[in-house]
Amino acid sequence: MRGSEVTAPRRAKNPVGRDAKSELPAPRNSPSMPQPYQAAARTSPPERRRPGTEKPVMHNGTPQALGYRMPAEWEPHEGTWLIWPHDDTYAGTQQRLEHTWLAITMALHQHERVHLILANERLRDHLQHQMRYYGVIEGNIDAHIIPTDDVWARDCGPIFLMNAQGDLCVTAWNFNGWGERYSYQQDRLVATRVADVLSLPLFTAPITLEGGAIEVNGKGTLIATRSSIHNPNRNPGKDRALIEEAIKGYLGVDHIIWLSGASREFCDAVGSDTDLHVDGYARFTDETTILYSWTDDETDVFYPVLERHRDELQDAKIESGIALSLVPLPKPKNQMYSTLDPSRLPPFKSTPSLATYANFYVANNVVLVPVYGDVNDARAKSIIAEQFPSREIIGIPAWAMAELGGMVHCVTQQQPAGRMQRDRL
Repeated sequence: MRGSEVTAPRRAKNPVGRDAKSELPAPRNSPSMPQPYQAAARTSPPERRRPGTEKPVMHNGTPQALGYRMPAEWEPHEGTWLIWPHDDTYAGTQQRLEHTWLAITMALHQHERVHLILANERLRDHLQHQMRYYGVIEGNIDAHIIPTDDVWARDCGPIFLMNAQGDLCVTAWNFNGWGERYSYQQDRLVATRVADVLSLPLFTAPITLEGGAIEVNGKGTLIATRSSIHNPNRNPGKDRALIEEAIKGYLGVDHIIWLSGASREFCDAVGSDTDLHVDGYARFTDETTILYSWTDDETDVFYPVLERHRDELQDAKIESGIALSLVPLPKPKNQMYSTLDPSRLPPFKSTPSLATYANFYVANNVVLVPVYGDVNDARAKSIIAEQFPSREIIGIPAWAMAELGGMVHCVTQQQPAGRMQRDRL
């Protein structure tokens, strides 16, 4: 496991509050197991500054003005970033989630590099043993010691952009704990620290949003929900025109399709800390095609929201004026009841859960689809497979994540296959 490090004082344990038919990594000595992982020799990382003094190269002007854009998720990746679960903020998190993170790593590491953000050296040593046990291929895992509060790499992590020459940059979006719901001081710095680790140019946007709040087709169109961005808990005093200007300038898009999302009262009632991020409800599969979360059950508490989203998508067009092609993707049918902690009441006792199949992740050669041991698992995987015929569809057990408010897309962040600064030296 190659390494880099950003050090910081260990935070106090002061929590501030946010299961499935398994398709898990094969056990050791499985016939299909790749060659065992051997820890790569640890080389001295580049000199790192003290916490809070990280200063990647800052640039004037917007990324769009300098020719950068956010590639679509299905474009080639250099790798995927994950924040490994740890117990520093919430006791029991690592035991609860680690098997799922291992499943994700196993699914990805033969197709692209996996960048693991680890909270401390102890976790690095532990993972070296785990990777050997599961036969992870040598050299495809990078470990980066960066302090974190939680696991949601999509939301607090870097958003990578690329220009026509293949040069990469990082954009940071002032993560504020999903509208100050959580006081996650370390997660606010993750994007900046990753830019520092990679020696990439950093652009800090003038608004606040999370990575799960946006979905792009790579050609100039972005989809988002108003409730998760045009919201006083993220962007007080900022009007729609200013927000749209910032999104376009710092993601390199020309056209925005707004979905309504839902009210704060609805989001609180169903447990959506994100104010209904778009990555659980509408996803591009090519330039013009959208998979959208749907249910035919009019008694489902989400039905009015999903119906409104569908109607808005039917009226929408991409940047070139072409109408969207819409494909419904069923929700899981069953409610979610935790089997991980019998002492806890089911978090969504009287309503269907936030679980969705739309929160899939597209990587090189594979698509990782959250599965729940639900009657709709196979149907959802089949629909997604039709959209990505050249990729293998891999189910990732997602109940444990969904119980905490997110799924596979929420914990992954792609790094496009562009030129790193070190490649140009």
